[in-house]
Amino acid sequence: MVVGLAWAAALLFLPLPGSSGRALAGQDLVAATYAELDRVRDEKLAQLRQYLDRVRDLAGQAAADPVITGYFELRTRFHYLGHVTPPPDAAVAAMERLDESLREHYLTRYLAFYDLLFVDSDGCVVHTIRGEADRGRNLFEAPWRDTALVRRLRGSPKSAFVDYQPYEASGEASAFFVEPLAAGGSSGWLILQCTIDKLNRIFDREEFLGRTGEVFLVNQDRLMLTDSRFRADTSVLRQHLSPQNIAAKFAERRGRKTITDYRGQEALTSFEVVPVMGHEWLLVAKIDQDEVVTRAWDRQGLEAMLVRAVSAAQPAPVASPPAFANLLRVDMDEFHGARPGASLVTWGVSTCTAVVIGRPGKFAYLGHASTYDRCYGAGETDLIAQMLKRIGEFEVYPSEVRELRAVVVAPHVASARGVIERLLDAGLFLSQIRFVRDPGARRADVLHDPATGTTWVQWHGLAGDSRWVDAADVPDLGSLAQGALGYPAAVRAADTALRR
Repeated sequence: MVVGLAWAAALLFLPLPGSSGRALAGQDLVAATYAELDRVRDEKLAQLRQYLDRVRDLAGQAAADPVITGYFELRTRFHYLGHVTPPPDAAVAAMERLDESLREHYLTRYLAFYDLLFVDSDGCVVHTIRGEADRGRNLFEAPWRDTALVRRLRGSPKSAFVDYQPYEASGEASAFFVEPLAAGGSSGWLILQCTIDKLNRIFDREEFLGRTGEVFLVNQDRLMLTDSRFRADTSVLRQHLSPQNIAAKFAERRGRKTITDYRGQEALTSFEVVPVMGHEWLLVAKIDQDEVVTRAWDRQGLEAMLVRAVSAAQPAPVASPPAFANLLRVDMDEFHGARPGASLVTWGVSTCTAVVIGRPGKFAYLGHASTYDRCYGAGETDLIAQMLKRIGEFEVYPSEVRELRAVVVAPHVASARGVIERLLDAGLFLSQIRFVRDPGARRADVLHDPATGTTWVQWHGLAGDSRWVDAADVPDLGSLAQGALGYPAAVRAADTALRR
C-alpha cells in the first residue's frame, strides 16, 4: 500500500531511535498518525456529504417530476381497474409500453437509486422498476409490516429518510427516501430505495491507510453500515461494535481515541458524528498501532532494534517441555511444516539460525538456516523466503498474515537483520516477531508445538550447563520498539490532551 505523502514526510524527520529525541519521536509519530487519520476522515466525510446531498435533492426532484407523477396516476388507476374487471389486451400493451418508458426515464435520471417503488395510500406496491418480490404486495402486511419503512409510512405521510435496515425484497440492507405523491385523485408515496453499495464505493479505498487501516460508518445501534475490509462476507448490519467505544464517540461527537477494535487489535482512531436527515452515523478512520510502530522502525531503526533486543533481560528458566510422541526433526538447510498432533524440533543451533513461523492452533513451519543462507548476506539458499512462499501459497489468505507469529533463535545477531527484513517484507509487523538470543550460550535446541504455538529453546552453556526458556517470555520486537520510541506515553499524553 502507498503511504500518504503527509504521513511519509512526517516519518522521515523522526529522530532516530535511541537518540536524545526519543520522547519527541513518539510524540511526532502519534501526531503524524492522527493527522493522517484526520485527513482521511475529513476526505471521506466530504465525499459522504456530497453523496447524501445529491440523492436527497434527487429524491425531491423525482417527487415533482411530471413523468413520475403522471405515471403514478395512470398506474394506480390501472391497478384499481384491474381489481374490478380484467383489462383488455390493448390496455395491457399500452401499460407495458408506459412501464418501459418509465424505466428509460429512470436509467437516464434516477440511477443513483437502486429502485423506485410506487405505493398507494393503502400500502400496495403498484409498481417497481426492478419488479422484485415487493411488487404487487401490500407493505402493511407481513413480512413488511414491522419494518422501519412501514412504521414511517403509517406514522407520517410527509417526506422522510428511513435509515438502513435489512429489506427482504432485495435481500440486502436498504435505506429509503419517502416522498408523498398526489395526482388526479390518487395518493400514496414514491419510495426511492438506496442499497449499501453506493456507500461501500466511497469507503472501500484505503490507499493511505496501509494494510490495517480502514474507514467505515456505524449507526446508533452500534452496527457497521459499510463492509469491513477484514471480513470475506458482509459486515453491514451484522458486525456489532463495543458499546463503551461507540457510546463514547457518539457522546464526544468528534475527536481521536486509542481503542481495542472489533478484531481485538489496538488501534488509533479519528472519528466524527454525522447528522443524516434525522439520524446520526459515526464515521471512523483507524489503523493498528502495530503497523504504525513497524513503519517507524522498518529498516531505518532495525539495527537499533536488534541492539535493544540483545540487551533485553534473559527470561527465567522454565521446566522441561512435555515429551511429544510425534516429533518431526528438521536438519540444517531444510524446513518442515506440521499441524496440531505433531511437533517440530531442531538441534545444534550455533553459528546457524532457527526460525519458527506459524499460526497457533493451525500450523507451524520450522527452518534451520546455515551460514550459507542469504539471511546472512549472501549464500546458496534462501530458506526463509521458501518458508514464506509455502505459507503464502498453501496456509493463509493475505488477510490472515496478521495471525502469524515468528520466533528467531540464534546465539548471535549475524542473521537477525536478514531474517527480520524478510518477515517484514512478507507483511508481518514487529509485534509478531520475537528474537530469542543468549550471548552466553554455545548452542540451542528448538522445540515447537503447533497446537499451542509454544516455542521452547534449550540453551547449552560453555560450561556444559543447560536451561529451557519459553519464547513467549521474551518481549516481541513491537513492544521493544514502543518502549524505545516512548510510544505508549505519547499515546496517553495525546488522549489526555484531547480530554482537557
